[in-house]
Amino acid sequence: MRVFASSFFLLLTMACSSLLAQTGTLDEKDKAVFVFDLRVDDMRNSVLGKKLEMEAQLSGVASEDEPSPNEIDRVFGAMSLPQSMQEAMMAQFGEVKFDFFVKVYFNTETAVDRLLAEMDSKSAKKVENDGKTFYEMPADGPVPAGLVFMQVVDSKTVELGTKKYLFHPNRKLLTDNLMSAAKDSPEVPIRMAMDFSGARGLVSELVEMGKQQAGGNGPAGAFIDLINNVQDLSIMIGMDEKDLLTIKATGVDEGKAKELRSGVDAMLGLAKVGIQQFMPMVEGTDPDAAKMLGVISKALKARGTGREVLVKIPAPQGLGDFLGKQMENLPMLLQMGGQSGGGF
Repeated sequence: MRVFASSFFLLLTMACSSLLAQTGTLDEKDKAVFVFDLRVDDMRNSVLGKKLEMEAQLSGVASEDEPSPNEIDRVFGAMSLPQSMQEAMMAQFGEVKFDFFVKVYFNTETAVDRLLAEMDSKSAKKVENDGKTFYEMPADGPVPAGLVFMQVVDSKTVELGTKKYLFHPNRKLLTDNLMSAAKDSPEVPIRMAMDFSGARGLVSELVEMGKQQAGGNGPAGAFIDLINNVQDLSIMIGMDEKDLLTIKATGVDEGKAKELRSGVDAMLGLAKVGIQQFMPMVEGTDPDAAKMLGVISKALKARGTGREVLVKIPAPQGLGDFLGKQMENLPMLLQMGGQSGGGF
């Protein structure tokens, strides 16, 4: 499963309607505070996906006995987070303080067959629960035994997760804030959302750590402190040369949202200044890239009313062709880097 797991996380970094049937209950502290929805088939068939030859790039990533990323149509899931840094650190000792659920839709039955064959080859333990059969996934690297389980839903669909989430009969896994944020996100290939209020203990500790790292840098500390103003945050990435990136936050209240908009606007203003300083060099070497950079720079502004804070970046015209060209030049650039001693 190691290759399959790495393929899955590759898709996740590349970088949630109809997420889960929302009935039943979990304790609020046990609910998921992070959710993601990767529509991989939409990614492959999008304008940018085709320009970047995504299908070709993903082919050959997995071995013959593992499902290929190109056999995946969609992956979505949710996870909770530790309540504190102390709980997070316990993971290094095999005591994992979070739960997760992942559902994978394949486009071939052979992908699921290979997963089952691998389970059988490793003599994976079968567990019966509520009339359903689950496989206890073998320990793999830092993943302790008994943490991850898998269920085959049908010939093209599998579910993975921890017992608390995967065995839950009704799958009401998301906090109310997270469910609201997920419902409001547009239909794009890559969507993710986080309930900051639901993970406030951990978030507050991370904010304090960030402020300590910033030291005497007042503006940096002030920007970091703005994270405490956020109730939930959604990130949506489009790949059809419309809206490239949409970031939407909900403030804890209207006053905190106003502070957040002002702070985000200030940060984006600094980014604009950096782009303007960089622009003359780009204009001299690649006028098309400069035009696209200008479109992005113009869009760097925080908008929204009430408790909403919104930043929307449109896809500059010709972005797909530009990125496709960069991909074509990548092997040559890597070779030049290696010859000059600057390669990996």
